[in-house]
Amino acid sequence: MKLILKQDISKLGRKGDIINVAKGYARNYLIPKNMAMVATAKNVTIAERMQEKRQAVLEESSQLADSIQQALADAHLVIAQNSTDEGTLYAAVTNAQIIESIEKFSTFKLEENQVIVENQVKEIGLHTVKIQLSLDVNFDVTLEIVPETK
Repeated sequence: MKLILKQDISKLGRKGDIINVAKGYARNYLIPKNMAMVATAKNVTIAERMQEKRQAVLEESSQLADSIQQALADAHLVIAQNSTDEGTLYAAVTNAQIIESIEKFSTFKLEENQVIVENQVKEIGLHTVKIQLSLDVNFDVTLEIVPETK
C-alpha cells in the first residue's frame, strides 16, 4: 500500500516521502496514529510541497549544525559528580547534565535526543559522547567526569 509520511519515522522515511508498506501496517498503525496518509493524486502534490519545505529547512539546519559542530569539535566537557573512593559514581551522568555542560561551554542548546551515550557513565574518567544534530551531522565529544569537591 502506498502512503505519504506525515512525520519522520526512523528506518521508514522522512516527512513527505512516498513509501510502500504492508496493508495491515498502514491500516492498523500508521494511519490511525496520523503518521501517514494514503497516496492519492491530490496527496502526492501535497507531498511534493512537503519535500520542498523540508529541503529548505534542511539546508538552513545544516548550516546551523555545521557551526555547532565547529564550536564543539575540540570540546572537553567537565562534569563534577559525587563518587566513592574507588571512583564509582553514586548516580549515572544524565543527558540533561551533559546538555547543561555543553550549554555552558558553547551557549548552544541541544535536545536530549541529540545526545547519545552508548553506555551509562558511572565512573570517574574520560568518556566519549556522540552528538547527533541531524541524520547527516554527528560527531563525538570528550566528557571528563571528576570527583566533586566538598
